[in-house]
Amino acid sequence: MKIIAIICSLFCCCSCRVQNGNPTAYTRTVTDALEREVSLPDSVTRIVCLRSGAIRLVTYAGGAPLICGVEEQECRPNEFPHTFAHPELAHKPIIGPAMGGDAELILSVKPDLIFMSATTIEDADALQKRTNIPVFALEYGDLHRNRPLFYQSLKQIAQVLHTETKVDSLLHFIDSQIAELRQRTDTITHAPRIYIGGISYRGQKDITSTDPYYAAFAFIGADNVATRIDSAYVSPINGTYIDREQLIDWNPDVIFIDVGGLPLVEENFNNHPKLNRLLSAYRNGRIYTLWPYNNHHANFEVMLINAWYAGKVLYPEQFADIFLPEKADEILTQFVGKPIHNALSRCWGNYRNLFHESLSTSES
Repeated sequence: MKIIAIICSLFCCCSCRVQNGNPTAYTRTVTDALEREVSLPDSVTRIVCLRSGAIRLVTYAGGAPLICGVEEQECRPNEFPHTFAHPELAHKPIIGPAMGGDAELILSVKPDLIFMSATTIEDADALQKRTNIPVFALEYGDLHRNRPLFYQSLKQIAQVLHTETKVDSLLHFIDSQIAELRQRTDTITHAPRIYIGGISYRGQKDITSTDPYYAAFAFIGADNVATRIDSAYVSPINGTYIDREQLIDWNPDVIFIDVGGLPLVEENFNNHPKLNRLLSAYRNGRIYTLWPYNNHHANFEVMLINAWYAGKVLYPEQFADIFLPEKADEILTQFVGKPIHNALSRCWGNYRNLFHESLSTSES
């Protein structure tokens, strides 16, 4: 009997951890993005999210109410849609600076689980060992070429938090939105040549900063001239850049500007008259703003809203029935849980043609 009792005691030690005197039983194992087998309690009620984009993915998956501490940048004035939708996050205890948090501060908020993106097996294992709290690694993906990776991360979060219904609904919504965008434009025989500039990468950038894989343009079949760039010069982390002469040589029909870089782009046009003279988009008054999607990693909800606005600009007949504030609120509600179009418009301004006043409410 003593031997049986010792074996049972050892088993309990292996399947539980003690936090603040209370044992937590690990009743299941879930595989994370790094193919680590992470032992978890059946019910996860307190979580923290570390590194770029983890908190956004968890919010998409319906986990915002469970977040009990945040990294420092979430508490500063910022322009994150998930913070506009969940302002309470900015008042949570700080668990450390960006890109990894602080082990002691993480322990102070007593989470059941740590979600961590942009990490390695070694880093995740090390933090798990220091805190004795399960660390679940996430990969970010994107809405275009790496959409399956994005979907897989959401499904993994849902499995951990038991939010499968929320995530299934979101994934179905995204697929249906992309399918409708493509259906509205699949009969277009001549796609306009377009360019996106001013995309932020670790700070504001000017008109030479672009994205050859800009998902919004792919969804509506537009001809993104930046796709001509050799893939060796393309970086989703450090950014993709051209020189102004290349833009003049491409001479796109329409130019979109990410408002994150708009001040620098306006300087480009003020200081380089050659751009004004030689770019037909400038001469014809066809330069439009798009909301900033690359803000502390990609905001997928913003990219999808941008696709609908770009569709209205390029194909007004096919998108005449779309009232953009309503469409934006539909998308934002699905992703972050609240219709916050008005708040984002106050922050970034309405979508607009740079040569005219902000578009009227019926078009913006």
